[in-house]
Amino acid sequence: MHLKVLIITLFLITSQLFTKVDAQTPNSTYTIQENDWLSRISEKVYGNPHLYYRIIEGNNRKAESEDGFSKILGANDINVGQKIWIPGLPPTNNLTGVPVTDCEIRLWYNYQIVAIGVINEKWKQEGMDLKSRAKMAYEMRHDARVNARFLMQDKDAVSALQARDFEKYGNPDGPTFEFLIQLNTDKGLTIEEAYQAIIDSSSKTDKRYNADCQ
Repeated sequence: MHLKVLIITLFLITSQLFTKVDAQTPNSTYTIQENDWLSRISEKVYGNPHLYYRIIEGNNRKAESEDGFSKILGANDINVGQKIWIPGLPPTNNLTGVPVTDCEIRLWYNYQIVAIGVINEKWKQEGMDLKSRAKMAYEMRHDARVNARFLMQDKDAVSALQARDFEKYGNPDGPTFEFLIQLNTDKGLTIEEAYQAIIDSSSKTDKRYNADCQ
């Protein structure tokens, strides 16, 4: 009789442990377990380990509005027992295919942009200097802009964007790295502060355009 009770108890405990692991689902709270990595959680939740930055982004938004969550500063910044928020992905059927519509291209572009902040943390851990990180962050955003415009079907709209950028920056593909350095130092920032400002602005998306695709 005692053996039967022990077996049942062990079964219930084991079931609870497996339930915790299975709780890795979109739009849910999850508690970090031993041997958890954000990429593993991303693989289970989204079917793609490279979308882990979506977890960082969603969790950090949650941490700003609700107690009990703490911000994740990098891909390795998680601890056993830590409660995180796993967000859902924006509704689209084209996350891994070639984006076609303007909203799909906007979503693809945003993925490149929000990843810059996460990648910058990795560069810092690797000891990359501030100027090099600023240059790399700028190039990632610049390339994402150029590639997004290449994907756009409406070439008249692309021409309008290029004309706007040429008038504003003197370059049809947006500001140059040197332009941004000059712009920030003219505002009174030191050269180091200008480099950091470029990194910070490189990972920000434009809410005005994003609102059109909600």
